Amino acid sequence: DYKDYIYGDRESTYNSFGQTGLIQLPSAETHGAGSIYFTSNKNEIWKMGSITATPFNWLEASYFYQRPEDNYWGSALGLFLDKGFNVKFAYQPKNKLLPKVALGLDDFAGTGRLSKEYIVSTYDFDYLKATIGVGWGKFVPFGKGESNPLSFISERFESRPVTSSDFGVGGKPSFDKWFRGDVAYFGGLEIFIPKAKGAKFKVEIDPYDYLDFACCGEGPSVFTQSLREKDSDINYGFSFPLNNIGNIDFSFIKGNT
Repeated sequence: DYKDYIYGDRESTYNSFGQTGLIQLPSAETHGAGSIYFTSNKNEIWKMGSITATPFNWLEASYFYQRPEDNYWGSALGLFLDKGFNVKFAYQPKNKLLPKVALGLDDFAGTGRLSKEYIVSTYDFDYLKATIGVGWGKFVPFGKGESNPLSFISERFESRPVTSSDFGVGGKPSFDKWFRGDVAYFGGLEIFIPKAKGAKFKVEIDPYDYLDFACCGEGPSVFTQSLREKDSDINYGFSFPLNNIGNIDFSFIKGNT
């Protein structure tokens, strides 16, 4: 196949949160049924590891741990460990001219420290993949969101509770927070590099305020502000296949990390 020869292995890769996606953002793609992957990510803000499984083409589920580098656990920095679950439901229209779409719930049954939801679409143009989506929860920087397009269904979608009524001690689904409150729009591109054996360049518009994630353990440290400060909404990086067993990615996020 000419396209395979020019662009190499064009399978989707995983983002920092252990989902098929760009760099920090999800896409509408999944791997084939029966796939299972391990993802490890490290930067100045956190260490994160996840196991992601695709039991069906339309379902992707992941179990993750994250360890913030700048938060206290007792009197020590970087020892707090948080876990959570992500799930994505994808749909590929029979008409190949239409994009793949997906609905996702992140950290929906843990402590909810990284809780967010999204609807996203990805279009495959052979030499590049384009992704655009709308997100709730941690996708939305405090005070900078757009009006929720679901509010026409019910006024309940206009605001998002700070804490779920079903929170307890964590580990329960937060139904009353899902898809509630303001939204943020995001998107990005995966560009395949010709004759580079499947290597790709990624670029995305990142909506996150990384200070919103600094909430774990016994609180932020004096390093939190400087480590999580954001200088740019543009992230970019490269992804390189490793002999059909995985990928290694190098990325520059939030303009300084």
